[in-house]
Amino acid sequence: MYSAVQYDECVDDDVIVSAYLQLSNEPVSDGSFCWDYSFRFENASDSNVILLSKNLSVIDASGKITSVNYEGFRGQLPQLVPGDDFEDDGYVTAKSSALLKGSCKVQIGDKIKNIELPVFSLIANDNKRVFN
Repeated sequence: MYSAVQYDECVDDDVIVSAYLQLSNEPVSDGSFCWDYSFRFENASDSNVILLSKNLSVIDASGKITSVNYEGFRGQLPQLVPGDDFEDDGYVTAKSSALLKGSCKVQIGDKIKNIELPVFSLIANDNKRVFN
């Protein structure tokens, strides 16, 4: 069964990342397909967590990789005390079905590390079906 909405969650060093991906019905001027994403970062540790940067890569069926690095999140470096959370959203585009993968650089206490984000299949809406 095909679902227009995907969800996944991962835990790394007590940082919980919940991720949602949905094929957008918004047209893209160059004919690409568009997917909306939302990430929720939750600090389940006993230390403060600072979200430093995010890297997203779209890998198309031919193996071409398009990567974007973001310093901060919407111009901020969110600081999460234990039990706090932060949400980030945006979109990615591709001309055909592809994969979306990425990572987030975080500071947990005095330690800086990369946390892998969930990997998603970007299934192109080739039949132009509209999802509600």
